[in-house]
Amino acid sequence: MTSNAALRLDAAHEGIAHRVDRRRANERKAREPRPQVDEQDLVEFACECSNAACERSIRVPLYVYRRMVEAGDQYLLQAGHHAFATYRTIVSIGLMRIEERA
Repeated sequence: MTSNAALRLDAAHEGIAHRVDRRRANERKAREPRPQVDEQDLVEFACECSNAACERSIRVPLYVYRRMVEAGDQYLLQAGHHAFATYRTIVSIGLMRIEERA
């Protein structure tokens, strides 16, 4: 029988792996010479939450995402969808939210 603590730890590890995978995919997209943009010049990026079941995406200006990555401690999350006690929101515009470790 697996303990609740072990299940929570497994879920946490899975969430971290999911966040890392999403960040890497987003960073690859941001490094493309000409990433696909919509009519408002926004690029669609994956939500960088730690919920392994999350498939949401957020459209933001490319320069905003690049600056966020440069900061090193910020993640792109869909506003209103995720809330984490260990992070604080530093930018929230429409459905986009950028958070950093508190």
